[in-house]
Amino acid sequence: MRICLYCLIGIFLLPVFCSAGVEPANGVKLSLAQAVKLALANNIGLQLQKDDVSSAEGVKEAAEGEFDIIAKGEGGAESQEKKPLIPGGSEEDKTAQWSVGVQKKYTTGTEVSLNWTNSRFASTPATTLVDPVYNSGLTLALRQPLLQGFGTDRQTATMRASEKNLAAATFLVSAEAANLAAKVKGAYWNLVYAWQDKSVKELSLKLARKLLDETEEKIRAGKLAPVDIYQPQSEIARREEGLISADRAIGLYEDELKLLLNSRDWNIPFIPADLPPTTQVTPDLKVIEDNALSKRPDLKAAELAIQAAKIQEEVALDNTRPALALVGLVGQGGTNDTYGDSLSDAVDTPETQWQAGLAFSMPLQNSGAKGLYRQAGAAHNKAKNSAQLLRLQVQQSVRTTVRDVQLAQKAMEATKKTTLATHKRLEAEQAKFDVGRATTFDVLTAQDAYSQTLSQEKASEVGYALALAELDRIQGQVGLGVVKE
Repeated sequence: MRICLYCLIGIFLLPVFCSAGVEPANGVKLSLAQAVKLALANNIGLQLQKDDVSSAEGVKEAAEGEFDIIAKGEGGAESQEKKPLIPGGSEEDKTAQWSVGVQKKYTTGTEVSLNWTNSRFASTPATTLVDPVYNSGLTLALRQPLLQGFGTDRQTATMRASEKNLAAATFLVSAEAANLAAKVKGAYWNLVYAWQDKSVKELSLKLARKLLDETEEKIRAGKLAPVDIYQPQSEIARREEGLISADRAIGLYEDELKLLLNSRDWNIPFIPADLPPTTQVTPDLKVIEDNALSKRPDLKAAELAIQAAKIQEEVALDNTRPALALVGLVGQGGTNDTYGDSLSDAVDTPETQWQAGLAFSMPLQNSGAKGLYRQAGAAHNKAKNSAQLLRLQVQQSVRTTVRDVQLAQKAMEATKKTTLATHKRLEAEQAKFDVGRATTFDVLTAQDAYSQTLSQEKASEVGYALALAELDRIQGQVGLGVVKE
C-alpha cells in the first residue's frame, strides 16, 4: 500500500515535473510566443531574405533612373601649329569650346535634349574676315523609336518587371517568416519534450530506488534472498544512464532553438514556459487547401515571378526587331567677333538650323538577340512550371498535414489509455510484491513499461503540437497556439 501511495503521489506530481523540468538557478524561462518573436527579429536566414528585398528595391530604383533628367557639360581648348601650304595661310589655329545641356527620356521612348553650345576660333595670321570668331547657339534635339523600343509598355518593361520582383521578394520574406516560425515551434516543442522525458526518467529512477529500499528491508527480514538485491541495483544504473541521455537531448534541442534565435549567449539554459496544445481541432481539408492556395506568400511570389518573366520575354522579343527611329533637331545661334555680340545675334538676327530624318539599323544575323529571346522564353516557361509544381506540392502537403493532425489526435487518445493501463499494472505488481507474490523483476518491468508509455504520451502531445505548427506553415501563417503552465 505504501508503494501504491508513492505511485499515486508521483502521478499527481508528474505534470509539474513534465511542464518544464527542474529549472536551473541561472535558466531563462521562454514562452513560445517570445521564441517566435525573437527569431523573427534576429534570425540570420530571415535577415538574408530581407537583404534580397533591399536588393530588389535597388533594382527597381535603378530601372526608374532610366527616365531621370540628366545634366551634362563639357569644355576644352586646342591649339595646332602647322606649316602654311599656300602664301598667307595660317601658321597656328586656336580653338576653344564649351557646352551645357540637359536630356530626358520619357516613358513613350521619346528622348529630348536641349544643348547650349559655344565656340571660339582664332588663327595666326588671320585667315577669315572676322578673327577671332565666336559662335553661340541653342539646339533642341528629339529621337523617337518607331520599331524596336516603341511604346510605353516596352519602355517601362524593366521598371514593371523590377516592381514584380520586388513584390515577390517581399512575399518571400513572409513565406520565410512562416517557415521560420514552424522551425522555432518544432525546436521549442522538442525541447519541451526533452524536459518532460527527463522528468519521466527521474520519476522512474525514484521508483527504482524506492523499490531498492523495499528489497533491502525484505532481505533483512528474511523474506528475500540476498541475491535479489542485484536486480534493482542494476536497473538503477541503467535508468541513471537514461537520465544522462535525457540531459544530452535537452542540450541538443536547446542549441537548435538558440541557433534559430541567433542567441548571443549560449551558456544560459532556456526553460520552456508553455505546454503543447492538446485541445482537439477538426481541420477541414477543403478550407485548408483553399487557404493555402490563395494566401501562401510563396505562391503569390511564384505568380509574380511568372509575370516578371513574361515581361522580360516581351522585351527580348522586341529586341529582335530592327531599330527605326525618327530624329529631328531645331536650333538657332549667332556668329560675331566677340562673345557678347554672338549672343545678341543669336537673339536678334539668328542663324537657324533644322534637321529631320530616319535612323535605321538591323543586324544581318541577329544571333545575340535571338539567343536572349530563347533564354527569356525558357525562363518564362520555367517560372510557370515551378509555380505549378509548387501548387501541387502545397496540395500534397495539405492532405498529408491534415491527415497527420487527425492521426496525432488518435495517438494522444491511445497513449493516454496505454499509460492508464500500465499504471494499473504497476499498482498490481507492487501490491503483489508487497505480499510476496511478485519478484523485483516483475515490479521493475512494470515500472519500465509505465515510464515508457508515459514518455510516449508526452511525445504524442508534442507530435500533435508539431502537426498543428505544420498546419499553420502550409497556410503561410505564423500562428501561436499554446497552453500556459
